[in-house]
Amino acid sequence: MILKKYLFLASTIMLMVGCTNDSIVDNGPDVKTDMGSEAISFSSMFKGTTRADHYGADAASILNNKFIVGGFKGATGTSTVYTDGAITTPGVPSTGLVFDNYQVNWTANTAGTTLSNTSNWEYVGLTALAPSGIAGNDQSIKYWDYTADQYDFIAYSTGDATVITTGDPSDGDVLVSAISAANAGTTTGAYTLKGAAADLQKCYIADMVTAYKTGASMSPVQPKFQDEIQLKFRALASKVRVALYETIPGYSVKDVKFYTNASTYLNSTTAGDKVANATLFTTGGSADKDYFYTSGQYTVYFPTIGASNIGNSDYNKAHVIFAADATGKVTTKDFSTLNYTEKQYKEKTAGNIWLGRSAAQASFAGAAANNYYQIAMPNEDGTVLELRIDYTLESIDESGEVIHVYGATAFVPAIYAAWKSNYAYTYIFKISDNTNGWTNTANAAQNATDPAGLYPITFDAVVMEAQDYTQSTITTVATPSITTYQKGHVNTDEEYDASKGKIYVQVMTDGALATDLNTKGKLYEVAASNGLDKDGVVSEAEVMDALNIVSLDATPVPMNGWTLTEVTTGTALPTAIPGADGNNITVTANTAFEFTPTAGKVYAYVYTISTGTQKAVGIANTLTTAPADWSTTLYFTDKDCTTAAPSTFAPGVYYKKTYLDNQNAYGVKIIRVKSAS
Repeated sequence: MILKKYLFLASTIMLMVGCTNDSIVDNGPDVKTDMGSEAISFSSMFKGTTRADHYGADAASILNNKFIVGGFKGATGTSTVYTDGAITTPGVPSTGLVFDNYQVNWTANTAGTTLSNTSNWEYVGLTALAPSGIAGNDQSIKYWDYTADQYDFIAYSTGDATVITTGDPSDGDVLVSAISAANAGTTTGAYTLKGAAADLQKCYIADMVTAYKTGASMSPVQPKFQDEIQLKFRALASKVRVALYETIPGYSVKDVKFYTNASTYLNSTTAGDKVANATLFTTGGSADKDYFYTSGQYTVYFPTIGASNIGNSDYNKAHVIFAADATGKVTTKDFSTLNYTEKQYKEKTAGNIWLGRSAAQASFAGAAANNYYQIAMPNEDGTVLELRIDYTLESIDESGEVIHVYGATAFVPAIYAAWKSNYAYTYIFKISDNTNGWTNTANAAQNATDPAGLYPITFDAVVMEAQDYTQSTITTVATPSITTYQKGHVNTDEEYDASKGKIYVQVMTDGALATDLNTKGKLYEVAASNGLDKDGVVSEAEVMDALNIVSLDATPVPMNGWTLTEVTTGTALPTAIPGADGNNITVTANTAFEFTPTAGKVYAYVYTISTGTQKAVGIANTLTTAPADWSTTLYFTDKDCTTAAPSTFAPGVYYKKTYLDNQNAYGVKIIRVKSAS
């Protein structure tokens, strides 16, 4: 008689947020028999976007006490997964299918009551889903087969949404397909989930788990036969939040209104064109990726599988592709109202009506109880996001003087809007002294006599990513919009940390990526010139002045005292940017710029919009002593700089010194790097 050691398919659910528990629960010695009679056991965990771990009954409650699993066995080869049909490799069973869409259910205090239940999770005796091919759909116990080299396990849960397998899903339903390994490694997918966004947001997907007969001896160590198989669930949905802040000298910002499309006139009073709730909208396009999703079908697949990929950060990770139904896509995303703050200076208007004044104190939209996040359906392809706003400036000198700005716009590049399952994204928009909005609504549709912009005012957007599956961005609301990004960047007063590595720059012009950064983009280090009492804080407008207006001395210097030194060392035009999931994002040549920052430095990235015709300009002075550069070519006695000053200086006379104005147009982004700690 052959002694059989029973190991069972029990699923201990651990829901983990942000960090991974890699422990493997072993069910005893690695006993093998010629008959391969060891039973299979499971455990699982949930990976989320925060660091609050969930175990046992708490985890089971999140999954609504159930999940669905498919399991497949076969020989180790070029592919991790196998078809449901025959496998012809010698010595391998004729079918790779083991768990045919099995249900696994949680019941408290039942662990150990059957051979197939060690952690309150049971599958034996339950009814498999309709797509299953099991006779009578009655689920039975399963055992490890040592004639196989590996097993692959694919699982999901619909939470408290009802599983249906035929027809069209109604509210509360999710239509599922059978789990199949045949196309799990391709975009055809292992299974699909279909329904309304409100129901799909209740779903959880698991990374594939591959157990190898020799897993304990592999590097890194992998699950082996007789181990409990940890199914790593995570939420299907993404989380997104939006915030704004301002850094405009002499003014505070209030009364922000958000556009819901790009065609609204500046002076529009049509209801719905401008709203109080923070709103992003897509820039158009006919593909599903160019919208926000409200209903449709997700296909789950695993693009990085196989033993050769074990060391890859994306190994066995679940990815999703979305296909919208006829009414399942919209162009706007509402993030609710902004959380304004109280006044900090001598603003005349009282109340909590003001935007925050630094990145660390940005005004987020939404509810603090949710950490300001809104649930969103993932879109791994990404699309360009647009912010367009009106806002009001009020002077901080208690005069009550206001300036209204209309139609200020910022664009977030598509690679920073590629939303992945269970990732959290933060988009921070900065209003500074180089905005692209108008101060006159008559300029809205037809009239181009008034220039766009405040002089000075700008916006900024940077995408920030952290290793706990969060990504944050800050984008300039200016023409052009300049986006800076550093992997691992977090929301602090100082914008960047040199220890986190390279900073990446992209430029958006009229909603499209600029493709000529090789000819029009430059990076400068910014410093105050010697002998000038600078406050140490340079603005985008001051950099533009420093580039344009210079002296006519033998060694020209900027009129406003800021020195710009071009940076070329450690810079490049990359063809890839590191993504939030550890994989590089390919970008078109000359659409991105990268540089290695130095702690404590201030940089300015400058994109040349157009070149102008140089002209001489005069700066008025009433001088009592002769300047060192006194000459008849630099100084004049009239306002038009046509009458040369006398060769002999006379004190107390009105003079003008001539400077050269290049009259070039630039887009500028100030990039500050905090000092080393």
